[in-house]
Amino acid sequence: MKITVAVISLMCICCLSNAQENNQMNKMINESLSLYINWKSDITNESVRDRENSIPYICLDNYPATFSVLDEVLKKKVKLMSLYNLSGQRELQRNIEYDFIFPEVFLDNNQIRITIFGKKASISRRKQLHIWAVERGVFTYVYSCDRQEWKLMDTVFEGI
Repeated sequence: MKITVAVISLMCICCLSNAQENNQMNKMINESLSLYINWKSDITNESVRDRENSIPYICLDNYPATFSVLDEVLKKKVKLMSLYNLSGQRELQRNIEYDFIFPEVFLDNNQIRITIFGKKASISRRKQLHIWAVERGVFTYVYSCDRQEWKLMDTVFEGI
């Protein structure tokens, strides 16, 4: 009986710590996405921003499995997509440039670096998807032992 209680307690502790880590990672990614989209919106001409094809597609392929996009990011006029499921590709018109957002997450000692790549894409007459890099935002988070949370320490935007 004691062993059963110990095993159940250990499983609960592991699940709670994993949930807290995932929540912090989700928070950092959503914060980085929000900052990147705000930056991109600030530098984009208003006439371009109002066109339907200027609404960025966020590619969810490289995010953690438990990641969910917060309403704060979804309110910024974005669309979600996956390169593994290109059913949304039908709505893309040929020879028009579209904005795509791709993430990368790196762990380096006590730092997490989230890089958000902004890329342009278009579909050729032969229905081939062409993607090229345009800009990126690099967000560096450092773990604070005092507060037991990740803090945004550095933001760098490059490109355009």
